[in-house]
Amino acid sequence: MKNKYSIIIIPPEHEKAPNQIQFSIKAKKIILISSAVFGVFFSGMFVHDVYQHYYIKSYQQKISYVDQLEKEIQDKNLEIARLNDKTAEINDNLLAIDSMEKKIAGILKINPETESSPTPSNSGPEAGPGNISLQSFSKAGTLDQASNLVENSKKKIEQYYDTTIQQQDRVNHTPSILPVNGPISSPFGYRRNPFGRWTSEFHTGVDIACAVGTPVMAVADGTVTFAGWDGYWGRKVQVNHSFGIVTFYAHNSKLIVSPGDEVKKGQVVAYSGNSGRSTGSHLHYSAYVNGQLVDPLMFTTYSKEQ
Repeated sequence: MKNKYSIIIIPPEHEKAPNQIQFSIKAKKIILISSAVFGVFFSGMFVHDVYQHYYIKSYQQKISYVDQLEKEIQDKNLEIARLNDKTAEINDNLLAIDSMEKKIAGILKINPETESSPTPSNSGPEAGPGNISLQSFSKAGTLDQASNLVENSKKKIEQYYDTTIQQQDRVNHTPSILPVNGPISSPFGYRRNPFGRWTSEFHTGVDIACAVGTPVMAVADGTVTFAGWDGYWGRKVQVNHSFGIVTFYAHNSKLIVSPGDEVKKGQVVAYSGNSGRSTGSHLHYSAYVNGQLVDPLMFTTYSKEQ
C-alpha cells in the first residue's frame, strides 16, 4: 500500500458505504501529465480562438477598405471616360470655333496671320504650347492642349469684339438716312441759279421738298458744332460725326439743339422752314468728307418715289 494512493468518496447519504479508489504512483504521474497536457492544449485553443477573432476582425476591415478602393476605382474609371468624352466634345467645339473665327476675321478684315492663336496646320508634335495646332490636338486630345486653344480663342474673340465695337461705332457715326423724307427738288452739283434767270451755280448739297415744321433728324451719331443763324443758310445746324464726316441742315424754322450737344442717328435736331436765302419751304442737306464737299446721297439709297 506504500506505492499506492487511495481516494475515498463518501456519498451524502450515510446509508451507502463509502467508495474507495486506489491508484499507483505511476497512474498519478500519468494523470498529472495528462492534466498538464490538456491544460496546455485548452490554453492554446483559447489563445488561438482569441487570435483568430482579432485576425478575422482585422481582415474584415481590410476587405471593407479594398471594397471601398474598388468602388473608388470604378468611379474614377467612369470619370475618366466622361472626361474623354468631354475632351472629344471640346475638340469638336474648338474646330467649329476656329472655322467661325476665320469667317469673322474675313468679315472684319482682320488678318489671322498676325494672331498668336492656333489655326489648323501641319505642325507636328514639336509645336510649342503657345502654338498648338488643331490637328495635333485632334490626335492627342489632352485637356492641357484644349485649355491653351480655348485661351487663344478667347484672345481672338476679344479682339474681334473690340474690332466689332469700333466698326459699330463707325457705322453709327456714318450717315445712312435722310434728314427728312421727301422728293429731291434740287440735286448736288451745277444747276440753274434760282435767283438769276440766265446764270448757273454749284449746288453744295441737295434740297429735299417738305412742309414747314417737318422734323429734321440727325443722319448719324455726332456732336453739334453749330446751331444758330447764318446769313445765307438761315437757321442752320451742323453736326460733326467723326471719321472726317460733317453734315449740316439749313433753312430751318426752328432749332432744338445747341453747340456741344451729343445727338444720335434719327434724333430730331430742328424743324424745316424757309429761312435764309430760300425760294420756298424745303431742307438743304450738305455733307463733307475730310473737308471736301460730297453728294450726301452717296451715304444712302435714295428712291425717286419718296
